[in-house]
Amino acid sequence: MIGKLKQNLTLGLAALALCSTAAIGTVSAEEYPSLNLRLAHFVPSNTAGAQWEQWWADEVEKRSDGKIKVKIFWAGSMGGPKEILKLTGTGAVQLGATAQGYFTAELPVAGNASHLRVHETPQQAVDTWKRWQEDPQTQADLENNGVIALYHQGSNPYRLFCTKPVKTVAELNGLRVRVPGAPYWPEYFAKVGVVPVSIPYSEMYDALQKGTVDCSLAAHEQAISGKFYEVAKYAIDLNFGAQPVWGIFVNRKLFNEWPENVQKLMLDVSNELMEKEPKEAAELAEKTINEDFPAHGVTYVKFEEAAQLDEKAGSMIDMWSADLKQRGFGDAVERLRPVLTEMQAKFPD
Repeated sequence: MIGKLKQNLTLGLAALALCSTAAIGTVSAEEYPSLNLRLAHFVPSNTAGAQWEQWWADEVEKRSDGKIKVKIFWAGSMGGPKEILKLTGTGAVQLGATAQGYFTAELPVAGNASHLRVHETPQQAVDTWKRWQEDPQTQADLENNGVIALYHQGSNPYRLFCTKPVKTVAELNGLRVRVPGAPYWPEYFAKVGVVPVSIPYSEMYDALQKGTVDCSLAAHEQAISGKFYEVAKYAIDLNFGAQPVWGIFVNRKLFNEWPENVQKLMLDVSNELMEKEPKEAAELAEKTINEDFPAHGVTYVKFEEAAQLDEKAGSMIDMWSADLKQRGFGDAVERLRPVLTEMQAKFPD
């Protein structure tokens, strides 16, 4: 009798253990809610740099066991570059990827982290953005626009890619250069005689081909992804600096409504990517110069007068400081200028 009771007790405990295991499995399978998210992206999927946002979306899905899916709408198909911030902030899309430099009115401090000839490497650009994001005015800017910044990409140094060789400051004079819409950049280039031209990146190939512009200004690998080498054959080694170029923003209200584990997943993948991306970007830059340019008949031209350029153009940090102080953000300048000057001190001569 006692033996039978022991046997029944053992079977009961085993059944209870199986139930518990099944329950744990159910909880694990349902740990993340099922979410279908849209990410509006401002560049085409084949643009150099876009692969990291695709990695981000794939990792979020993989680590949530397929529960959280992020579909990326490329090339402005859900809103143009200057619309995505508002679309994300109002909840028209849950996530948006665009360059903060387009929004200097909406993001007076957060939108002004990109400076020429300040950051030598993608890692330095990402480091600046991380410190920038900690500033209370940056946080206020983002909150006022209804977004949270999840991830920010550090570009390789911006350089010229041209239809003619450029070696001196004198040869810059009169060049029509496609300059991104970041603040102070047109003013900076105008000081050295460059004619800044504002056109979308998607029109860059045709503009070079037709002679609307003489040069593009971007990381060199974009000349490869955009096939600019078919219509222009000169890469200029003049280093205008790496940039905190664009990032992923999420609707603030939505993010705050998500369970804590979803929030953590998004931030963990974002932080991991900000460790991974700068290293891979630097490797891509070396491959572009050493392998891709020779393969496509591109001549790499040494610019001979970087010091003269700096003397003529002046400091973009000074332009930024004066402008923000005039607009009433002097406190933020006092806090953030040391971040920029620290980075600029490391910039190669």
